[in-house]
Amino acid sequence: METWFWTVGWFVSIMTITGNGFIFLVCSKRQLRTKTNAFVVSLAVADFCVGMSVVPSLFFCEKTNGSNWPRAWLSWVHLIRWLFVYTSVANLCSLILDRYIAVVKPLKYLTVMTRCRVIQIILLSWAIPLGLEILPVASLIFSTPFFFSIFLWLLMIFFEILPCVTIILFFASIVRVAWKHNRAKSTLVKQLHFNHRVSFTSREKAAVKMMAIVISLFLLCYDIFLRCTFLSLVDVQTRCNDVEFKIPVSVLNSGSNPLAYAFFKRDTKKEIKGKIYSVILKRHY
Repeated sequence: METWFWTVGWFVSIMTITGNGFIFLVCSKRQLRTKTNAFVVSLAVADFCVGMSVVPSLFFCEKTNGSNWPRAWLSWVHLIRWLFVYTSVANLCSLILDRYIAVVKPLKYLTVMTRCRVIQIILLSWAIPLGLEILPVASLIFSTPFFFSIFLWLLMIFFEILPCVTIILFFASIVRVAWKHNRAKSTLVKQLHFNHRVSFTSREKAAVKMMAIVISLFLLCYDIFLRCTFLSLVDVQTRCNDVEFKIPVSVLNSGSNPLAYAFFKRDTKKEIKGKIYSVILKRHY
């Protein structure tokens, strides 16, 4: 690997570790222990693990002549590395599902998203990727490519194609509902003879902007993953040879999420501002 790759890789990894660690600390405060923030914390933990495992493990293998290690050992390292990546996918889908129900079905949100159900969804977001890892583990233990081929098919369908399609549909529904709310407010204003323009409320704008940023980087990242998985299915022995692009983009995808929460999620934004002001005041006095 070239120097620029390690520079970019370590930069986005440190950004991902710091950002998601900070979001975890902020959202773990008692006043921020909401159902939505439970999904945010779970995603932050998954993204934190991505930052801790993806580039550092690759750097360790590279600098300790990992190419001379047994192939089975490198495969285990690879499985652990990507376990957290796809756990992040599952947690992001859970967060988008929560926001979809809250915006599109607001009257049913409290009955659907009970505390018990939130815990169940979060546990499934971690258990499903972990359970899927049984197939490549079996392939390594029994030295047969059959289980690995099944794993690649399931990976492509349930962690690459389906999440991309589902997230796009959910986001389109949220934008459509927000647009309808905007039109209803504009009509109400006209009926009341107010002479000013009405658009999204700041809360609606924040939700749409946060989701747009997170989803855009997610789709960019997983389009690259989808191409790599497809090439592997065509020929299991073939490598897609795009590690120099895939690794930084995958870590950047995890590192962008806390920035979106910090700038566009109202409760975390308020808490972060409070912490910054308290640090400034302590230094001033």
